[in-house]
Amino acid sequence: MQVLATAQAIAAAHEQKLLNSHHILLGVLETLDSLGERTLARFPIKLENLKTRLWAYIRLDAGEDKEPYGGEFYGFALSEDGAKAMEATVHEAQRQGVAAIDSRLMILGMLQRPETLGGEILRQFSVGYEDFLQRAELHKPAARSATPRRSRKSRSFSPGAPSHRFSRSLHISPIFLLLLAILAGLGYMLYAGVGDPGPLAFVFVLTGWILAVSLHEFGHALAAYLSGDESVAHMGYLTLDPLKYTHPLMSIIFPIIFLLMGGIPLPGGAVYINRAAIRKRWQLSMVSAAGPLATLLFGLLLLTPFMFGLSKQTLVVHAAFWQAVALLAFFQIFAFILNLIPWPGLDGFGIIEPYLSPALLHYAYMLSGMGIFLFFLLFAYTPFGQWVGASVWGMIQAISMDAAMAAYRGFDLFFFWE
Repeated sequence: MQVLATAQAIAAAHEQKLLNSHHILLGVLETLDSLGERTLARFPIKLENLKTRLWAYIRLDAGEDKEPYGGEFYGFALSEDGAKAMEATVHEAQRQGVAAIDSRLMILGMLQRPETLGGEILRQFSVGYEDFLQRAELHKPAARSATPRRSRKSRSFSPGAPSHRFSRSLHISPIFLLLLAILAGLGYMLYAGVGDPGPLAFVFVLTGWILAVSLHEFGHALAAYLSGDESVAHMGYLTLDPLKYTHPLMSIIFPIIFLLMGGIPLPGGAVYINRAAIRKRWQLSMVSAAGPLATLLFGLLLLTPFMFGLSKQTLVVHAAFWQAVALLAFFQIFAFILNLIPWPGLDGFGIIEPYLSPALLHYAYMLSGMGIFLFFLLFAYTPFGQWVGASVWGMIQAISMDAAMAAYRGFDLFFFWE
């Protein structure tokens, strides 16, 4: 019943009283380590795209129960569409000779009734009944997952004070500590003048950027946890492990493209938040704002020596080190400002998203798949990019002119091959 409890929380968060198959399917995907989600993960589809599509449909219908009451299933009120899906689920369980209903059978039920909302969207993603049945392996014992499963009394849907499990979930990944040690070693070499400063500065800044992304995504995860989403702890997002935040497009492809264009810092990570567990709009906004705030704090920490004043001799004798530090700080300030732009796919949009009307959200979600690519074009080929760059330089100069000059010279070190 955990899937239906999740579906009910999603519906309640959008002021919907009756569960339809959209809610049930999203409940399967948002329930931690559900059998249905594990089976769908074996298909050549991106589950995040499926979830995004479902969230879009649910938000468009927010506050509206378009279908009449269809019945109940173990106390959960269903719309006619939801009742059809659950009726097919029960029939499927009987047909397969399975005593207990789980999320795999819910999906099979929707696929048996393709006229349901959930069945229709699964067809859009080329998920068929026979293929799913083969992958579901209903009559094999389910493999135990290493990820702890939430109990029915989970706090995920009841925002409040963090549980005692928080202290066990919050620990620093050895990978993060290793990268921190590498950053310190590179910093020492730059400061002492050991080795070629160009390649050293390049690796120093890249290593620092990976650490910064980890801090940024940790900020999102911590805010989500404190707002009621315990799934971020189970996913390892509270460990500062950069491997937990990797997204192929945002973490690798786009950052490399932007880097080669001139060192434009693009946010490069991703954490997946169970938004149904966060009931209040201001909390959803704070989850989006927490990442940029962490980025800003890291940038200001790097700029602290400049703010308190460095002697001209130090800036000259250890120029390569301070230029690399200033450039890394510049990237943080740039990422902070860039992230606050209210564009679909960026944190600035996430901050205002809970307060937007369904009509505006409809067009925003239409852009969500191509949002970052369109933003890239806007940034690269219009005066908008120059305006953002000028704003960043203005902010750095207001903090410290020495830092601004060091960051400017740091670009020559960073692009050492030119």
